[in-house]
Amino acid sequence: MLSNQGEFIIGNMLTKNDLLVLGLLLDRPMHGYELSQYVKAEGVSVWYNISTAAIYYSLNKLHQRKMLSETRSRGDGGERSVYHLTSLGREEFFKGMESALASEEPMHLEYDLGIFLLNKLPQDKALALLEQRLDFLRVTNAELEQALERERATEGQGLRVAILEHSVACSRMEIEWLSGIIRHLRAEDTEGYRGLMTLNGDVRDFHLPDLIKLIVSGKHSGLLSVNDGASVRTLTFSEGRPVCATSHRPGEVALDTDSVMNDIYDLFRWQEGEFTFDQRIGAQDECMVLDMSAEDLILAGSRWVDNWSTIQRAVPSANAVFERRRDDGECDLDLTKDEHAVLNALDGLKDVTQVARESNLTEFETSRVLYGLHAVGLVQPGDLVKIRLRRVFREMAELMCRGTFTHRASPDDVSCEMEVNERCSDLPVQLIAGRIQDLTDPRLTTEELAEVYQRFLREQRDVVQKRFGEDVAEKLVNQVSAQISPGLRDALKQYDLA
Repeated sequence: MLSNQGEFIIGNMLTKNDLLVLGLLLDRPMHGYELSQYVKAEGVSVWYNISTAAIYYSLNKLHQRKMLSETRSRGDGGERSVYHLTSLGREEFFKGMESALASEEPMHLEYDLGIFLLNKLPQDKALALLEQRLDFLRVTNAELEQALERERATEGQGLRVAILEHSVACSRMEIEWLSGIIRHLRAEDTEGYRGLMTLNGDVRDFHLPDLIKLIVSGKHSGLLSVNDGASVRTLTFSEGRPVCATSHRPGEVALDTDSVMNDIYDLFRWQEGEFTFDQRIGAQDECMVLDMSAEDLILAGSRWVDNWSTIQRAVPSANAVFERRRDDGECDLDLTKDEHAVLNALDGLKDVTQVARESNLTEFETSRVLYGLHAVGLVQPGDLVKIRLRRVFREMAELMCRGTFTHRASPDDVSCEMEVNERCSDLPVQLIAGRIQDLTDPRLTTEELAEVYQRFLREQRDVVQKRFGEDVAEKLVNQVSAQISPGLRDALKQYDLA
């Protein structure tokens, strides 16, 4: 069982650190610094990792639990707390020893986590890191063997010898094990090769755009092969960039560019099939050379998607709200007219239905466009908290603007809006024909966004007060606040927008 600090609990009370501290105090009372020095002097740190801070943490905890008593002593370094084992502490130590020596705790090696995730790295990078680890193990093993020889030569304590023998045996085994993995990755033992650096799975579980982005983000090189049982299509990547493709249909191999690319784009529609990405395999024979980025590939393939089940992985419903994620990648992609229209309609407030209406597209067409734009990272789902904040700000600002119509010199007088915009020229928010144009950066935090909106509304109210008087401004604010949708009034108060 794990404690809150991540240590394994022995029995019902003790961690391994606690057991060590109690065992050392069983010999004689000591203060914290003395315990720390004893651990170093006895070479405990060679085979067990415990820091000085962890020793003091255990001392305080065991003292609070009445397993230790404390006295004060004065020495060269000033007054110190000396800890003594109590009868309860002695009793719990022996209980803990029984649990520790007869332990049925499974052996967990934390380094195995890195091996489990090894195929997420490019093979060359993984090999370099494994070699670095192997060098460290060899140095450590040499130090352990020297310590063991010294202990044997001085006829040291038998238990220390036994522990060092265990450490040496484990380090040798670790070196042999890791050396085998490295040989395996280098294909030096091809007979037993099982493809350690491969990714494989089912396209129903692993979305193809996500798989390609994983290869791109890791700058992997290798062969991605997708097979539905009847045909096989492959994409070869070099340092994360697609470089060539093949398509093997039943009884034939597609050779012309259009046929190959159509088959590759068709993969994005597949709802059944198995994939494998192997970093040891390069381009295949008769491989069609590609001259496109991974993002262009994903976007082009997304345009082929024709089923709701795939689209709904990114666009769950017509009520979903999206916002632009960034502008820097847009110019690098060859967007269609519909993609530009949908992208320009996004403001972090309109849902799919509203965007479809503004873009003159069906909801399905709009959802498919959003699916592709999302896959290449140009859009992202709107933050629900920010959506509420944007909505309540928009309602407040636009209702305030409309409320001044009866006080203006003429219906066509827009000088009030112009003055507000001039005062807020440094803000990404403007009033255009009585409607808010909001170009705030989607990367702003909720607090930063609220500050922008608070500033705009303050300036708007100041302009109304200057032009029409304080009484009109005060009355207008109260009227507008009362007109805010009930579901948004909490946000109005929370972000101090009234």
